[in-house]
Amino acid sequence: MKCLGMPAAAFAAAAMSLGAVPGAAGASGGGHRAVAPPMRLPAVGAPVRAAATGGGWLVGARPTARSRRVATAMGARALRADGVFAVAPERAPALAAALRRRGLLSYAEPDVALRPMSAPDGAPTAWARGAVVAPTLAAPAPGAASIAVIDDFVDPSVADVAAQTRYLTPFTGVVHDPHGTEVASVAAGAANGTGVLGIFPGAPILSYHPAKLSCSAISNGILAAAAAHARVINISIGGSVPCFTMQQAIAVAYAEGSLVVAAAGNDGDAGDPLIFPAAFPHVLSVASVNTALAPSAFSESNAAIDLAAPGEQVPVALPVRFDTEDGAADGVTVADGTSFAAPIVSGAAAWVATVRPSLSVGQLADVLRFSATDLAPAGWDERTGFGLVTVGRALAEPTPREDALEPNDDIAYVDGRVFTRAAPLVWRGGRRLVLKAGVDAAEDPADVYRVRLPARSAARIALKPAFGRPALRVFSTAGRTVYGRRGRIATGSGRSEQRVVVANRRGRAAVVYVAVLGTGRGSINSDYRLAVARA
Repeated sequence: MKCLGMPAAAFAAAAMSLGAVPGAAGASGGGHRAVAPPMRLPAVGAPVRAAATGGGWLVGARPTARSRRVATAMGARALRADGVFAVAPERAPALAAALRRRGLLSYAEPDVALRPMSAPDGAPTAWARGAVVAPTLAAPAPGAASIAVIDDFVDPSVADVAAQTRYLTPFTGVVHDPHGTEVASVAAGAANGTGVLGIFPGAPILSYHPAKLSCSAISNGILAAAAAHARVINISIGGSVPCFTMQQAIAVAYAEGSLVVAAAGNDGDAGDPLIFPAAFPHVLSVASVNTALAPSAFSESNAAIDLAAPGEQVPVALPVRFDTEDGAADGVTVADGTSFAAPIVSGAAAWVATVRPSLSVGQLADVLRFSATDLAPAGWDERTGFGLVTVGRALAEPTPREDALEPNDDIAYVDGRVFTRAAPLVWRGGRRLVLKAGVDAAEDPADVYRVRLPARSAARIALKPAFGRPALRVFSTAGRTVYGRRGRIATGSGRSEQRVVVANRRGRAAVVYVAVLGTGRGSINSDYRLAVARA
């Protein structure tokens, strides 16, 4: 991973018992941004390259006191995420085996390494803020909507960001790289008559400096920011290797009220690889445009892009000792990269959240998307998403529908593995249930609901799309992910409506997981009505 500072229907019915053999493998729902729980372990006795693993391995378990005791006894270190442990590669297989014997193991993956990439100067201009904030639009007084900057320390010697910054990690007194300060100034540089004026001037900043650039360290930062009630979390860091631990941390932050905004990446002229965390669900992925509001050549192009913002020649503040490239050591320069497009959206999000505090995380994200100024070509596209973030329009955008029970993108989010308790049961065998919601193959790839079947009963489940072509799946409690075959007991089919009948022939109640997957067929997103009733 690297700092992103520069280019670098028909009817189908089936009646199945809860013990039925899973059907054939089907499409994953097009959720190219969702990562199923991995199970990758280093080979016993094989050499492990520290550069490839960030120096360790991550093992996930059910968040119980027993799993913590096992991990501690085997020399593992607990992360902020409940049930996730960092362990030396040579100890990971034994820890995973010990947890598996006790029925506690959830996943295992390498602690993906990150690498920094500095942003060079561009040509001087002060255009970026004016592109997204009308000159007559006055910012509100800063309030509780803080912006967490997970990056290098925000330097307290820089007046544009000093007064409003609070540190979530102990400040060492030394700033080795100005990247975090630059990012913070773009989002929230103070209106003090000098330096850089941020998108939301003076907004509270929470500075989190990760101990190292790795999956585990950034995941800890996300959870620390959420615990500190950050309304917005800016991550101008990313890489092409997905990390399930980070995806879980983002889901927890979302559930706690924090919107994650991330740089889409700067490899647009090098194959357009998906960049994470920007490409994860429930993250606003921000691409870059130039002064002509055309996509930057380096900016990523993919189905994960939500919004665009200026990412070339963006004015930034930095400590004077680092200001050596533009010939004027005045603590202000300009920089290129999606690293600086992301905090423009973060500043806009904090502004909107301050004026409209009742918006949920999902509604805040949708307000920013739906109000964006469309850029060519017409409509959503893979270069600029919904378009250029525009503060004035976002303030006036009608409140969108709330997508209930999010995040519920996979079985792990509803069965108690990610959160400390299982999600509520949406149906217990009583009156007919009707849910209206939506999925998006990129942003919200699946919705999973817990349904209780009384003893010796059956339920009829019907999925009717309003548009798009979502897919219906049902899993028993043996299921671990909606992107696998294990535990799958029913599969819907057809275009206008999909139906399945699921029977519980046991003498006691049973729980099943009803999943609606965004397939990306017909449209990248889908709205639907899900009905559950006694058969």
